[in-house]
Amino acid sequence: MQTKNKDRGNTMIEVQSSWLQEQIEKVYDIFDTSFIYKENELILHKKWNIYFRLDDIVNIYDFSYKLLSYCSFYCASNHFKRSSKECKYIWNRLNRWFKKDFTYDELQLIYTKIGSGANRSLGNKFIKSNLDFNILN
Repeated sequence: MQTKNKDRGNTMIEVQSSWLQEQIEKVYDIFDTSFIYKENELILHKKWNIYFRLDDIVNIYDFSYKLLSYCSFYCASNHFKRSSKECKYIWNRLNRWFKKDFTYDELQLIYTKIGSGANRSLGNKFIKSNLDFNILN
């Protein structure tokens, strides 16, 4: 199945499963500037260079892990100031995706333990636990 970036250019990628297609469509709704780049990268925000690769995603847990892992960097690593519009934008989108109201301290813990692609097995365990913070402590 191929997917076209709706209103986001003509880049085509090969999507191997319907669940991944569904997740990409959901991301398009939440991250309004998102698109797929030709190198199979899901660009969440071009100006701020927020993205992750889709190549090694094999299930919904991998997808959610990558989203949380890479986005947590921008809120909790001091890349952007906590009060900045960039941090608030990403924080809000994470809350919408996970249907949760993350605190700043929780985002810092997430970033410390699984941020920027670190410790994928712990990250997937955390996602599978429905974000049980006892897993990260």
